[in-house]
Amino acid sequence: MAVTGFYGTRFLALGISALIAVAAFGWPRLLRVYRRKVGTVIIAASGALSVVAVVLGRGEPYLRYAVAAAAGAVLLSLSAELFFPSPPGRAVTSVTGMMSGAFVAVSAGAWIAANRTPGAADLVVAGAAAIAAAGLAAVVTKRPTINAIIALVLGTATGAGLGYLFDSISWAGGALVGVVGAASVVTVTELATREPAPRHALAAIASGITPVLAAGVLVYLSGRLLVG
Repeated sequence: MAVTGFYGTRFLALGISALIAVAAFGWPRLLRVYRRKVGTVIIAASGALSVVAVVLGRGEPYLRYAVAAAAGAVLLSLSAELFFPSPPGRAVTSVTGMMSGAFVAVSAGAWIAANRTPGAADLVVAGAAAIAAAGLAAVVTKRPTINAIIALVLGTATGAGLGYLFDSISWAGGALVGVVGAASVVTVTELATREPAPRHALAAIASGITPVLAAGVLVYLSGRLLVG
């Protein structure tokens, strides 16, 4: 994410699309969706619609174009249950699972919206780098509390360091984006420890990608606050 964001919106969109495509195969397993193939198609389609809408959208705020993708995710999830019904007692679980996965995919469009905001492209690189650093720190030791502290500190330091290097943002702005990104990693990691370990590799990968895609909204909001 940090590398593709550095090279511009087009490459960032390709990077996000690749992450969504990979995660779309694992989310149905992770979220216990009964019709996994249907769930994969819906999640991937929702994410693709969000990416295309934000990339092609004209005029700020660019994130408003993702609203159509969110509405489409709801309609697709409900329609899928009608045409591909789950066994009795599984309908609500399947629909909510598909919706939640689709909404995470849709929220990934916020990375592109932030990148397209004038002056905020460096925030995208700083936020993605901070998330990467926090993700590595989240598994340093076997003690979750220690990992969380290290992740927050390292993520904030990474953001602050890149903010100091980039001319468009200050070290304080980079630190803000860094702590926001690190907090998303720590939160999802803590929630993951309360669930059974994923039995499938794709589900585990999707779990790891979730904070990366979802944090796009937080980076976008930080960009709006710092850049305008």
